[in-house]
Amino acid sequence: MTRFNVGGTSQWLFNLSQGLSENEIENLLLVGECPKSETEDSRLSKIPHKKIIGLGPKNSLASTISSFFQLRRAIKDFRPDIVNTHTSKAGVLGRIAAFSLPNRPTIVHTYHGHVLSGYFNPLFERLIQAIEISLSLITDFFLVSGQQVLSDIKKARIIRRSNVLNIWPAVADFSLGDRKKLRASLNIDEARVVVGWLGRKVPIKRIDRILDLAQARPEIYFLIAGDGDSVKETFADRFKSNALANVIELGFTTPSDIWSIADICLISSDNEAMPISPIEASLAKLPVIGVDAGSTREVIIDGDTGYICKAEVGELLKALDKLSTNKAEREAMGLAARKYALEKFNPSSSISRQIQGYREALAQKSRRN
Repeated sequence: MTRFNVGGTSQWLFNLSQGLSENEIENLLLVGECPKSETEDSRLSKIPHKKIIGLGPKNSLASTISSFFQLRRAIKDFRPDIVNTHTSKAGVLGRIAAFSLPNRPTIVHTYHGHVLSGYFNPLFERLIQAIEISLSLITDFFLVSGQQVLSDIKKARIIRRSNVLNIWPAVADFSLGDRKKLRASLNIDEARVVVGWLGRKVPIKRIDRILDLAQARPEIYFLIAGDGDSVKETFADRFKSNALANVIELGFTTPSDIWSIADICLISSDNEAMPISPIEASLAKLPVIGVDAGSTREVIIDGDTGYICKAEVGELLKALDKLSTNKAEREAMGLAARKYALEKFNPSSSISRQIQGYREALAQKSRRN
């Protein structure tokens, strides 16, 4: 994995490592370092891991080459049956390193999402697609997070065989905090409706849509939490003259805290894989409003656990108005959301499906040989 920063993929890998250990499957996470602009997830210390210097993002070519040889050595020393790579950079280097070994292990790559569109200019996106197609030739099996991500990968001609399994994250239930006390710490009255957003503050997450909603509905509070650049600095012109006083930026926080405070969860991204934060919000009995992107439809049941909207502020406002003005509907959808999340994303079934994927990967490699 490229780096173990605070976010959905790190949580996925933490739960996977613990689940494999509980099933007596030895595992080791090879991981790069976080850049200074990101926070490393403290749970890394709780799972077996080895740091690979230079594997993290924004490193020099020399550091990246060095990280390749570190990966190769670590894989050779650990002698695994399976190498399962995650994220883009680690996915490239890890698969090549594993393939270069004599008596190579079975190679599995997990697509939690993809960077085939929306992140870079079209020319670079075509280069990424070409690299992924080439790497598919040395990959024995693929695990893909969500049906929409799988559809995108197939459309890009990266996966063309039947060597793939659709999986979903293991998201453990958690206890909520003291709602009254947490709201009081932010000077939010109990009667006010609060919308929560939790994620990495990067352009593709479209935080500007949250600010548009906040401007249109000043009576509603909007909490923005997660790693990344300050929203008030990035959008400084929009916060002039005490504008958007109903937007509160929390920085790093826990799911327990933000979903204890909030009444509604919002996903505003242009591109999503299987987003973790709305699953956590669902476990906290919150309805979710989300832009129809990636595998969001597999997290939200439209009209039952929340609303799926077109990527238009007007559509998001309609959904927000329905929920913000109807407490009974919020509570009913919240109960339905929790029931769905407990059934769909419970750690036991999710880990079992991952292990099923590993068994199929071993069988696929055996047949290819």
